[in-house]
Amino acid sequence: MSKIVFFILQAVLQLAGSTSLRILKSNVVALDVSDLSSSEVSLHCGEQYEGEQIHWERNERSIPETGNRITVTIDGLRGGNFTCHRADNRDLLNYTLVLVHPVNFPKGVLTQSTHKEFVSCFARNYNGQFHCSWKWHQERKERAVVYFAAIRNSSLINCTLDSNISGLTCMDEDYCPYSEEPRSIYLTLFVRNMYRLEEHQRTFIIRDIVQPDKVNITKFHDDVFEWRPPGTWSFPCSFFSLSYEVKVVPNSHSCDYTGNRVEKMETTENHYKVNIKKPYTFCVRAQDAFTKTRWSDWSHHHIRKHQHTSEQ
Repeated sequence: MSKIVFFILQAVLQLAGSTSLRILKSNVVALDVSDLSSSEVSLHCGEQYEGEQIHWERNERSIPETGNRITVTIDGLRGGNFTCHRADNRDLLNYTLVLVHPVNFPKGVLTQSTHKEFVSCFARNYNGQFHCSWKWHQERKERAVVYFAAIRNSSLINCTLDSNISGLTCMDEDYCPYSEEPRSIYLTLFVRNMYRLEEHQRTFIIRDIVQPDKVNITKFHDDVFEWRPPGTWSFPCSFFSLSYEVKVVPNSHSCDYTGNRVEKMETTENHYKVNIKKPYTFCVRAQDAFTKTRWSDWSHHHIRKHQHTSEQ
């Protein structure tokens, strides 16, 4: 099944000039264009309708072209949903959604994250599950996900589109957390706004996208703090070890503060004593001790002496 899907994605029909037509999935094609001039696209209602009187509509409006096979003109980004109907009673027979993919144009459907990524992926642990997300451009109101697939070693990984159509939750059932990953995961995502298509791809291995959840601070007394790994982290911790960054900042500042009177260190221990008499904020976060890829978000406690507040 996965090889068939991969073949369909790569199927390309060369058209005139520097355009090509790709079959993304059943009834959906992508017109790759290098500029926004007009392109001619051939459409086919279906082999079973040869010899019938066929009427066509574009976006629910009649067009002059008739017959089982027609050629239509696509101007710029103005693709369309082309439907074919029986001429006598207008019964719907078939449809082709033509989307325009401007090649080498600036991306305009999704926006980049602070890390300059259009699609960001992370895993909370090493159980084979990961999540990828994206942010729609705020001006794109008629948006949709056209196609997505995550493939490793020619096999499809089970992925589900989030209800807000801004992310995917995937589970690699064949992933083994106790051995090296022999092959990368290839993620392909097609999104659209109206009839403009945008293609995004990511290649990664799970160990490079692991980001632990926030640390659980379990005890604080007399300026001594203790914490434990996130509840979602992989066990046993002797194999999936974590390292921690401890940071003490002035009480009025966030954990990202880098100015004066900052105390900071990395440790593999799960306790720390603060030796400061003034009010302060205690911060701690975790990362995989072996891969040292991504830090978790900060957990912190505000200590005002004789009283404290917390947020983990």
